Amino acid sequence: MAPHGKELSEDLKKRIVALHKDRLGYKKIAKTLKLSCSTVAKTIRRFNKTGSTQIRPCHGRPKKLSARAQCHIQRLSLGNRCMSAASIAAEA
Repeated sequence: MAPHGKELSEDLKKRIVALHKDRLGYKKIAKTLKLSCSTVAKTIRRFNKTGSTQIRPCHGRPKKLSARAQCHIQRLSLGNRCMSAASIAAEA
């Protein structure tokens, strides 16, 4: 899963894990470091699952088409439902 916002620094992630090991709850850690509670929970969950705070690379094949090209192909196929895949590919 790709991050939606800025990624936390490694130092901050280590501080979150250290505070959790000192038996502080998610809300207290979030309030202390001025982060959201869900950010703290996800960081700790990732550490417990993998033993590391780093985000693992995504798996799976990357998309070949951009979102714009995909919308264009959808518009073509919905505009003329009798159009064959070969003619759509030639037009796109």
